Amino acid sequence: MKLYRHILLNVSLLIPISLANMRMDPRLTHPVKGKWSSSLPKEEANAVFYLSENHSLYIGGEEILYHYNFERMKNYTMKADSDYCQEKCKNDVTFVGQLLGKLTVCGTNADNPGCWAMDGEKFQKLTYLWAEQMVPRTPAANYNILISGNQVYSTLPRITNNRGSMKKALFRKIHGEKPLLYTGDKFLRHPEFVKSLVVEKEDKVQNKILLFFTDDNDETRTIEKRQAMVAQLCKEESGSAKPNTRNVFSTALKSRMICGNQLTGQYYPHLQDIYFVQRKSKNVIYGLFKNAWNHSAVCSYEVEHIEHIFKTSSLLGSSQKDLRIRPGTCLPPATFTPEETSEEASSYPELTDWLWPSANRTVFQNLENYRKIVVDVITTVNQETYSVFILATDDGTVHKVVELEDGALNILKVIPFKQKGRLLFMELDPKEHMLYMGTTREISRLSLDDCSAYNTSCMDCIQARDPFCGWIDGKCDSVLKHYSTMVLQNLKQNATCNHEKESSTMYLKGNWPLSTETRAYKTQYFLTCPTMSKHASYTWKNGDTEMEKCNSSRDICELTINEVTYPGEYKCIVRELDTERAVLSYKFEEFNIATQIQCIWLLLLPIQLLLLM
Repeated sequence: MKLYRHILLNVSLLIPISLANMRMDPRLTHPVKGKWSSSLPKEEANAVFYLSENHSLYIGGEEILYHYNFERMKNYTMKADSDYCQEKCKNDVTFVGQLLGKLTVCGTNADNPGCWAMDGEKFQKLTYLWAEQMVPRTPAANYNILISGNQVYSTLPRITNNRGSMKKALFRKIHGEKPLLYTGDKFLRHPEFVKSLVVEKEDKVQNKILLFFTDDNDETRTIEKRQAMVAQLCKEESGSAKPNTRNVFSTALKSRMICGNQLTGQYYPHLQDIYFVQRKSKNVIYGLFKNAWNHSAVCSYEVEHIEHIFKTSSLLGSSQKDLRIRPGTCLPPATFTPEETSEEASSYPELTDWLWPSANRTVFQNLENYRKIVVDVITTVNQETYSVFILATDDGTVHKVVELEDGALNILKVIPFKQKGRLLFMELDPKEHMLYMGTTREISRLSLDDCSAYNTSCMDCIQARDPFCGWIDGKCDSVLKHYSTMVLQNLKQNATCNHEKESSTMYLKGNWPLSTETRAYKTQYFLTCPTMSKHASYTWKNGDTEMEKCNSSRDICELTINEVTYPGEYKCIVRELDTERAVLSYKFEEFNIATQIQCIWLLLLPIQLLLLM
């Protein structure tokens, strides 16, 4: 009996999961290949990208820096100038960005890392001693650079006098206001860094650095060999009161990040990417995770909740409960962390409590293997706010997912690149709602309020449920261009179109008209109907009789007719969001002499044209 209950429970859980997966298949595919893209002159396997304030892209490659403004391209040669250059004198650019007020480029410089600042149209070599910590020994290495004002942090090791490097992974402030602190020996094991960011507060003392990474699991609480982690550090701390650990971060603590759904028991342990959304009401961090089967999930974490965990959780393995100053507390400027507090944080840096996602569940899950995520927030004409997730696969294919009241919905798949290449870069300009992407071969720019994928009819427009798009003045257009309440949207499934007005002008993508085709009677017919929406159901009807249902995962809904009832009319019916409409119909009439003469004339017309040429 228990076995039957177990089977029934699993079946009941699978039903909502399968329905959720249907919603997470892209509703439409919009192949804009190359419409807003530019190809790199050559493939750059380890390219690095920087999006400037004037919306132009800088791309660092092998001995070169490209500058694109999507109208023209400019190249700067970045040759190695190292005295250590022997057989292979190569300079792989590994960093491009604003550093201390100047556009700065750093590179391997033939095993003698260096940085150059742009001066007019030339680059001048920098003499910063810490420049070597901006550059990995190999361009494909995993590392993290964080720049906040004039403060610069790096996870790259220092190079010793004998040209060796410290192998222990550290997070270190390499430039800025002193002290130049670094994390202790027990803090990181074998990390793979994902991202770091600064959470700023009105009280500058409470500014936090959040570091996201994956590390070895030395504990026995889970079976995962590697686990997603988040570390929190006080950005303005002054260090420990203990002299021999004065330059070690005394507030650095870490916790395991959980992404999954407690109801279904599905968990996603491998962290892929992080995106930080700052809102007036609350700040939210979205994490992109995957599991062993390369299925993806997105989880959200409120910054206030993260801070609460670090304020209240005990330290794993610690027995101290009566410390005057709690580990992780941010103290006023020039105030050292008490020795007993810093010793406790150094000995037991991990929290007992784990960081669980909001509502203890995923925002959504998908069978796709996503690599990068950005999240845009838009306020529609009805003054309601929606989160729009842009997720990219390894080859640069983009999925657009919106979070609605009835759950997440994958509304669009976009193919922005002409040729296949490994995705290296994706960044959102939230003010312009513009997405910038880069692969090893191309760069691309996509406007998130582009509504051309739905501009076939009113119903196609509002059933897309894209918060950026609405039906106005006879077309599907960006709501950012219209502030009138006359914009029609269907984000809550309560808007309808005037079918009578639009039926005469409704067109399917590719200029397939909603029309009646007249065909002469034959023995057998093959009727086809394009299935544009993967969230709809398609059915053939003859009068009031349903003939055949189609699988919407296919691009064409087909119907084979062996015998036609004269006169016969067959309609392709689409059902979506509680609406039903005919998108194509075929009408069969009696094959008479006039029709025969007309058909013969149409057949002979191409032959006559050929003879006249």
